[in-house]
Amino acid sequence: MTYSQRLTHGNASDIIYLEHQIGIAEEELAKAEEERRGYESDLNKLRTSLAYHSTSATNVSNEQKWVDELNKLQNMIKDIRTRLKKLQEDLGELED
Repeated sequence: MTYSQRLTHGNASDIIYLEHQIGIAEEELAKAEEERRGYESDLNKLRTSLAYHSTSATNVSNEQKWVDELNKLQNMIKDIRTRLKKLQEDLGELED
């Protein structure tokens, strides 16, 4: 195999690898987005419930836990999007 053929084959392997990593990141992003929507829905239900308006310590504690989890998820989503963008850029460079 010539150097040119190895180089082409290597690029193809890199492209396949990056496409696979992009697929994984997209799946992670979809799962995290779905989980985020669930937390937002649960948090909204808690905040609009009649029992919440009694401002018991339990409700406030539960709300804070969900807000904290939601913040963690939003940070994770941001990180996944950053990684996905980088992978897509790397793939674009290889394809040129």
